[in-house]
Formats: sequence, structure tokens, C-alpha cells
Amino acid sequence: MATQKVTKSAKVSSLKETRILEGLESYYKGESSLGYVARRLRIPLRALMEFMTKQRLPYYWEEEDAQRGLRRLSELRSAL
Repeated sequence: MATQKVTKSAKVSSLKETRILEGLESYYKGESSLGYVARRLRIPLRALMEFMTKQRLPYYWEEEDAQRGLRRLSELRSAL
């Protein structure tokens, strides 16, 4: 019984992270702002920023940041 709860919790967490990573991909491609991504995901902007910090994702200031961010997203997706 406890194993099922842990498994279900892990799946929900994984789906949430996948949605966040997809949203951040549009941010790094220049298709949307960070605020728009947070609104679309229905999470506070601060929570999204904390996720980015925790996952060592850069903020998009220059094109190089976007490339580093997309590479890091790829690494995170392969770990899921």
C-alpha cells in the first residue's frame, strides 16, 4: 500500500516537472516570457524561479544563456 502511494506521488511529480520543463523550453526559445510561463502553468512566478535555481537553469539575458538553458533542459529530461 505504501509503495503504491510513493509510486503515484513520483509519477505526479514527474508529470509536473515535465510540464515545467516544456514551459521553460518556450522561454529559452524566446517564444514567451517567464511570467507567461508561470501563468500558463498556474504556479507562482517565484516558485518557477526557485525551480530554475534548484535545477541550475540560467535566466535568459543573452543568446548564450538560451543555448545553455536548452542544453540543461535536455540533461534534465534525460534524467526523468
